[in-house]
Amino acid sequence: MGHVKTALLISAALLVTGCATSAKGISQSAVMKSTMAEPLRQDVPPGTAMAVLRYPAHVEDDAKQAYYDAYSKRAIGGRLSKDSGDASEIQALADGMIMKSNYYALSVYKEMAAKMPEHSVLLSPHTVKLGADGKLTSVPMTQAESLPTVVTVDFSSYSFPDAKKMMGKAPLTFGDLVTPLFTVHSDHRASAPTKGLKLASAPLLPYAAGNGRRDVDTSLSALQSGTFETPSAPLDFVAFLNADSTASVASQSFGKMSANTVTSFPLEKIQLDKKDIAKLSAKDGGVTDPLKNAFSAGFANQVIGIINRTDINKATMVSRASAISQYDPSLAALTIVGSQDADYQARYRYAERLLQAEQKYLSVQSLRMFDGVHNGEIGAQTRDMLKAEYEHLEKRRELARQQNINTTMAVLGVLATGAMIANGGVGQDCSRSRTQREYYECQRRNQAANKVITDVAIAGIAYTGSKAFSLNKQSKMMGTNYMSSVAPILEQQQTVTVNLIDSNETITAIRFEDLRAKLQTLYSEKQRSLDTVATRCGYTHDGAVKSGTWLGVCENGLANGAGVGVLRNDDGSAVEYYGYAVNGQPQGAGYMITHTAAGSTALEGNFTAGRADGTMRETSAGQSARVVSYSAGAQTGRAPVGSPVATPFGNTPLSVPGAGN
Repeated sequence: MGHVKTALLISAALLVTGCATSAKGISQSAVMKSTMAEPLRQDVPPGTAMAVLRYPAHVEDDAKQAYYDAYSKRAIGGRLSKDSGDASEIQALADGMIMKSNYYALSVYKEMAAKMPEHSVLLSPHTVKLGADGKLTSVPMTQAESLPTVVTVDFSSYSFPDAKKMMGKAPLTFGDLVTPLFTVHSDHRASAPTKGLKLASAPLLPYAAGNGRRDVDTSLSALQSGTFETPSAPLDFVAFLNADSTASVASQSFGKMSANTVTSFPLEKIQLDKKDIAKLSAKDGGVTDPLKNAFSAGFANQVIGIINRTDINKATMVSRASAISQYDPSLAALTIVGSQDADYQARYRYAERLLQAEQKYLSVQSLRMFDGVHNGEIGAQTRDMLKAEYEHLEKRRELARQQNINTTMAVLGVLATGAMIANGGVGQDCSRSRTQREYYECQRRNQAANKVITDVAIAGIAYTGSKAFSLNKQSKMMGTNYMSSVAPILEQQQTVTVNLIDSNETITAIRFEDLRAKLQTLYSEKQRSLDTVATRCGYTHDGAVKSGTWLGVCENGLANGAGVGVLRNDDGSAVEYYGYAVNGQPQGAGYMITHTAAGSTALEGNFTAGRADGTMRETSAGQSARVVSYSAGAQTGRAPVGSPVATPFGNTPLSVPGAGN
């Protein structure tokens, strides 16, 4: 028993000395230091967004208990204490995470929008709800994800679900501390080996990869059923909360530049500049952005770098076809490869201008959401809450510093004189005192030491937890008010000018669905007829008996011309092909992705009777794309340096200097 109490005394001393450096974080994220900012070097077609920012914004009432339960069970960055607090404390932290994700996501949006062309960055706040299977899912509040987009960014700010560990090393978003969680995806066709995943916070990476795999399966199923349209995937953080199935992908640590590999970003707790936090108030109006120079500006640069290294056409071709199919299903599949036919060009340009009108509408909606949330009442309340939290942490840090000075030496002094256990207390063995006075002095020192331990326990745990809980309770009320604040923005009347080829049209709409309905009417009145249209027919790939599905130009029930083919095999593998076909088989320039249990690979180049034939660009996990030679489906070695590679996505071959090295 004596050894146990001595250990408690040592632990108390360590707690005291540790508190002075607790509740701390790094001054800047690694994204601020990794690389120099690079300008955006990519252009996108009209009606295409560079980035859509997704984040958890609201939890439906009937999903809250499931959300609270998952949040408490799926802790990131440590283990919960045996008594991690009652349900109310955990719920307060969970509610606070949603509100702060809302607020800090707008900082990321502002920085990305400032570095990219007008209307090219859109907001997509998500509602967390229960799915049909009773599990958590999330759905977008806007139609931003229906537009063709180069990358989607998931963002949230995280707090460990144990208030008693707030002053320790656990991840935290409270006061001047922020722990970002994020992922960056492109369409899997632009990064087949990683299922489109580009960058991910380490705790989310396997779940984001699992989401990417499910996106592939959903897209292939949609193509098989004759449509390009697929539902938006739930947030990667929601997949983590659900403990959904994961997937393995080649990954690398942040700072490395291996091709066709997902970058894993370490979990960070960032401590914001105290001068910026001190400026936060309802009267500040959102002018001060404490996250900008600690994270957001550098993260925006990372996203731009990812976009610069992404094949824009492959990243957007299917989502563009999906968007165009809302106006002209017979045109959609033809847009994958394109055509120089005058009727096609006229019809495509009309559809493209309608997508541009949708983009402008959604961009203005995003700006209004930013203004209404960040600069409105919710933003003011969040800033007041963050400042109050910061002031609490500062008081707690000061208390820790005072404890270091005033009490640590007292505790260690007892230990240094040969502390023993006596009289049921912690301290020296007073029975060895030689005089009555020594005995009383010994007892006094023991009482003082015991009081130190009690004071440390109360100040270091109970005070921190209860105070944090009282501050986070504000977020529950703010979360309740969120939808009432955002709903009017989502149904606010907008006027959009559509710049058509032969006229300008002005359309006024209250909701996005109203805008699209009016644009569909406009397109029906203006479209030109096509001699060649896309339909659905058979795709036999390499001549196998089993038939797949072709969306594109058909003849005699088989693929004959430009389009998209997909085929699933009995062993679970699948093939998707984009390009030209004859008699149901790939023939000519094409892009083929093969999915197996071992992973996904891509081939781009010339095909003969369904087989790779000639110079091909080969893409596989963990290595740069190689230019190799194929004959009748078999690889014969490296292609000569500078060999041109046929591509279905343009009128000239794609030459890759040095790719044969």
